Amino acid sequence: MSIQEPSHNLFKSFKISLFPTDKITDFLTMSFKGALLIFLITSISLVLYSAFTTPTRWFRCPECRSSTRKIGQHCQTRNVSAENIGSTNISHIVFGIGGSMKTWKDRRYYSELWWQPNITRGYVWLDEKPDSNATWPENSPPYQVSDDWTRFKYSSSRYAVRIARIVSETFRLGLPNVRWFVMGDDDTVFFTDNLVSVLAKYDHRLMYYIGGNSESVEQDVMHSYNMAFGGGGFAVSYPLAVELVKVLDGCLDRYYTLYGSDQRIWACVSEIGVSLTKEEGFHQIDIRGDPYGLLAAHPVAPLVSLHHLDYVKPLFPNQNQLDSLRSLIQAYRVDPARTMQQSFCYHPKHKW
Repeated sequence: MSIQEPSHNLFKSFKISLFPTDKITDFLTMSFKGALLIFLITSISLVLYSAFTTPTRWFRCPECRSSTRKIGQHCQTRNVSAENIGSTNISHIVFGIGGSMKTWKDRRYYSELWWQPNITRGYVWLDEKPDSNATWPENSPPYQVSDDWTRFKYSSSRYAVRIARIVSETFRLGLPNVRWFVMGDDDTVFFTDNLVSVLAKYDHRLMYYIGGNSESVEQDVMHSYNMAFGGGGFAVSYPLAVELVKVLDGCLDRYYTLYGSDQRIWACVSEIGVSLTKEEGFHQIDIRGDPYGLLAAHPVAPLVSLHHLDYVKPLFPNQNQLDSLRSLIQAYRVDPARTMQQSFCYHPKHKW
C-alpha cells in the first residue's frame, strides 16, 4: 500500500497541473460572457434594423434560378411590400378560366356576361390554339394555351390535370400587383363586385384558400365538405400561390388517382397546411331542375358565382338561360350586395 501511494500522488498532481480547476472556471466564465455579449449585440442590431427599414417579402418563382428573368420562361421575381395594405379592388384579382376549344364556342357567352375588357384581368386557358383565320371575340377574355400538361400521370381525366395547372401557369405570367388568383370554369358566371367585397375582408398577405362546397350532399360525400368546388370558383391568395407553384407538379403525380382538378388543388393545398375558408356566395349548382328554391333561400352572404346553368331551368320564366341571366345581372348592377337577398319592403304611404 505504501509502495503505490507515491505513484498515485504523482498521477494526481499531474492531472492538477495539466487541467487546473481555476483556469477551467475562468475559461468557462469568459466564454459565457462572450456568448452573452454577441447575443445582445445581435438582438440590438435586429431591433434597430426592423425599426429603421421597410419590411418586404420577396417571393420567387421556383423555376427562376437567378435574379434575372430567363428567356422563354413566364416567371419573374415578385416583390410584395408589407405596406401594400390598401383596399382590394378588381385590379388586384387575376382570373384563370378553364376552357377548351370544344366547349368555348358555346360557353363563351357566360364569360362575356361578367367580363369587362380593360377592367377585369385574366385569361381563358385553352387546350389548343384557336384557328388563326378566326377573329377572337372582343368581349371575351383573352386566351392562353396550356403548356406541358400531357406528361403527368392520370387515371380518369387528363384534362383535369391541365385545369389544375392553370393556377401555376397564371402565376408564372408574372402580372404586377396581384393579390388574388381566382379560378373558374368557362360556364362560371362571376359577380365581380361581390367577389371583391368578399376577398377584401381577408389579408391578402397571408395564405388563403377561399371557396364553397357543393349544394349536393352526394357530391360533398364523394369528394369532400372541405374542398372548394372548382366550377363555383375559388380564390388563392398570392402568398399561397407562391408555395403552391413550388409543389404542384410533383403533387399532381402523387394524387393522379383523384377525379377532378379542384380535388387535386385541394389535396396539394392541404399538404401546405392551408384549409378551406368557406364563403357561402360561391355556387357550384350541383342540382337539376328548378333552382328557384335554392336561390330564394340564399344565405345572408354576397352572391359571388353561379355554375352549371346549362343543367337547370332558366332563372326567370318565359326566358332562355342567357336572357334570364342578363335580367339578373341588370338588377345586380343596381345593388350588388342585395342580389338574391330576402328583403322586407315597407310602403310608407300605404303603411304596408
